[in-house]
Amino acid sequence: MIINRKIVVKVIVTADFQKKVLADMHDALGKMEAELSFLEQRAKKTITELTIKASPQAQSVREQLEWEKKKREDTILELQEQIKMVGALQEGAEVVQGELEGPVDVQVGDSWSQVFTKEILLKDGIVVEIR
Repeated sequence: MIINRKIVVKVIVTADFQKKVLADMHDALGKMEAELSFLEQRAKKTITELTIKASPQAQSVREQLEWEKKKREDTILELQEQIKMVGALQEGAEVVQGELEGPVDVQVGDSWSQVFTKEILLKDGIVVEIR
């Protein structure tokens, strides 16, 4: 019988891995900060216009824009925390990068733990071990 199982993908931390991940995170952080800045400018302009017009929608628009700002601020804080964590990783450590799903043929007598506990280990983008 063929069933699907989860396969954990792990990465061996190297200087190149850290450099790439940190660069990606700093890019994402810069984009998020730019979005937040744009949203703040847009919020000021929109709220001012709606207040001048005495629009009944001013409060709901203000709340929506504040919610959007809060989401981005939370993402920025999360990215900053992740940057600290990646910077603190020691070379040679194994970290989980993600999960895949793959088929496995299960037969009577197979060890259930061996059927479901599979890992792929990468180092600098190259498979170095399948466990």
